[in-house]
Amino acid sequence: MSIKTSEVDVLIIGAGISGIGAAYHLQKHCPTKSYAIIEARSEVGGTWDLFRYPGIRSDSDMFTFGFNFKPWRSPKAISPGQDIKHYISEAATENGIDKHIVFEHKVLAANWDSASAKWHTEIQNLKTGECCQYVSCFFFLVPVIITTIMVTPQILKALRIFQVK
Repeated sequence: MSIKTSEVDVLIIGAGISGIGAAYHLQKHCPTKSYAIIEARSEVGGTWDLFRYPGIRSDSDMFTFGFNFKPWRSPKAISPGQDIKHYISEAATENGIDKHIVFEHKVLAANWDSASAKWHTEIQNLKTGECCQYVSCFFFLVPVIITTIMVTPQILKALRIFQVK
């Protein structure tokens, strides 16, 4: 059985504030480059979609934490999580980024192929269990994603190899 393969120039992992920001700047500064965003959750927002407990809010002011392409308009500099989630979602929709997001899919493996000089990323549809593959020249993994996955010894070893801090 063959696995469905899609090819993009850039594969972005995560539709939180960093993933949406990366997509915006990619389409603005490299408009000929194709991209997809893989998001395990069913909605945009990342941390702000994941954590919904009462009182969650940003610990940074939104005037500097927010997007440079979409000024923060609320008078609340330290804002509630639901307002931040709405802001991220609005930015994605206003800029057509939402059309590039593949929801309810997660990364199982990402492997660099030296022969083709491309990333081969195995993705699983969380609804059906089916797998597909994305082939890309660039693989953008948002560092904050570590807060939403189980950190295993293999992940820690990979982070040491790439000196991620």
